[in-house]
Amino acid sequence: MRTTRPWHRRTAWAAGVWLMFVAFGAVLGQDASVPQLAALVVALAMLVWYLVDHATSNAVTHWPVSDFYRSRSHRGQDFRVTNLATRLQAANERGEGRESLVDDLHGQLTTIIRERLHAKHGLVLEEEPKWSQGVMPPGLWDFIMSVPDPDLYQPEKMNAVLERIEKW
Repeated sequence: MRTTRPWHRRTAWAAGVWLMFVAFGAVLGQDASVPQLAALVVALAMLVWYLVDHATSNAVTHWPVSDFYRSRSHRGQDFRVTNLATRLQAANERGEGRESLVDDLHGQLTTIIRERLHAKHGLVLEEEPKWSQGVMPPGLWDFIMSVPDPDLYQPEKMNAVLERIEKW
């Protein structure tokens, strides 16, 4: 019943508009063709409802990057950040999971570079590789196109890449 409530309202609205037109025509002494007037009101109402339904359904959806809006905590408590920090610490202290960590870091940093390329220049790397190479600093272009450095997990290596991204 709840899902059909808007249509009950819309049907009542269309019937009310139709009755208003018939009554207004009778007051003015016009001989209105009731079925044609009803068809006109229904056709206009359907057009308006179609436009309203499709205009409101195309709202931009915002997906939050962190759970900040729920927890009122700072962004550093996002599970992805804490997971990455734990993996970095394990790789630096005990050498655990270095290969997969390097692949993940390279993928994440490449995504950040691609997003910055699109935000600053409106370019998508796969669609315009020559333009992208022309506007991108050579170090970042080499970083995206090359095999990741096996020592990328080390703070000084990762810091160098992050500084290049920030300065761009």
